[in-house]
Amino acid sequence: MQGWRQMTSLNTTNASAHASAKSKLFAQHPEAATLTNPLLTHLRLIDKLSQSLRLLQKAFPLTHLQPIGLGQAWWHYGAHLSLGSLQAHAGISPPARGTLDSKHDLILLLCYGGTQVIENGSDSWTCRKDSCLLLPAASFVCTTSLSSGLGMRIEPERLLHTAMAMGGWRELPHHRQRMLERVHSWPMISAAEPPTLMWALREVMELVNKLAQLGQPLLDRLQLDDQVYRLVALMLLPELLEAAPLERLQHRERQGRDSFDELIDYIRANLSQPLNLTELEQRSHYSRRALQYAFRERLGCTASQWIRLQRLDLAQQRLQNPLPEDSVASIAILCGYRSMSLFSVDFQQRFHVKPSQLLREARSAMPMEAATAALKESEEATKT
Repeated sequence: MQGWRQMTSLNTTNASAHASAKSKLFAQHPEAATLTNPLLTHLRLIDKLSQSLRLLQKAFPLTHLQPIGLGQAWWHYGAHLSLGSLQAHAGISPPARGTLDSKHDLILLLCYGGTQVIENGSDSWTCRKDSCLLLPAASFVCTTSLSSGLGMRIEPERLLHTAMAMGGWRELPHHRQRMLERVHSWPMISAAEPPTLMWALREVMELVNKLAQLGQPLLDRLQLDDQVYRLVALMLLPELLEAAPLERLQHRERQGRDSFDELIDYIRANLSQPLNLTELEQRSHYSRRALQYAFRERLGCTASQWIRLQRLDLAQQRLQNPLPEDSVASIAILCGYRSMSLFSVDFQQRFHVKPSQLLREARSAMPMEAATAALKESEEATKT
């Protein structure tokens, strides 16, 4: 009982601290304090319409933005976050109207407060608090009240590959092949109902809020973008929750142990490319659990750990034997790193030297003529 009282007291204290921080953040616009957002602690005030547009364009194909009936200066609380390949935007803003024009990607919208009305010609859809919309690649006009939301672009090709990997399909079922050409809507969550997939998606966003405080490299390593793609695939295709079909099991049996060896060859040949567990699952026809078990059983580590080690070993080889045009950045990209800071941290943890130091040492050991030529070519490349 005493422990429960302490926990209740702690929760009350945390809630009070949260309310105080929220009140301070929205001191200039108290109406915004009536709303919540999963990335609330990361929101920052933007008081110029042009800056809001540029920030939103990092995540959305937004071509136009204008306030509606705003009798005072423009304001907008926004935050941009990268989840692997996913670019997410969270924000609280006054009534506004914008134009979305996506020719390639889908747009996922999660509403946390207010109302967002999406229009395409004579058709319209409403996204209210605790509901979700997935928009196809098309043009839409979005009109919002005072609202809070989070959204991101979804690559349709990756979403389809994720769905096929999870279902063990060579192609999508015929009746599902055009599912990405229309708007999908998931209604509000009732507290009395069991948790839904959309609830799980929102929980991932809450987790992102907490993990973001520990740094971008952690978000990159956890592959939370893969979790988002899997949840969206499950929301679109509930049949994926059913047991794996017989065809998948028979195919896996036919592949036998050779499929793992082929997967290893594929990874080594594609270290410069993004390699997530969904793609490896599809390539090998293993389930995610079976894939991780196979790596631990045969290589003594997880798939992600082994791939990182292979990338770092390749980087060490290239840094020790550089080509004239090589730089730390170009070698990092060649080895599959998109973040220079993450590459530097991983490399130093494994080899206890900075990659730039190793490259300089390798160049200093080269014959004078070769070193001079390499330096000259590097300087010319930098100029161009």
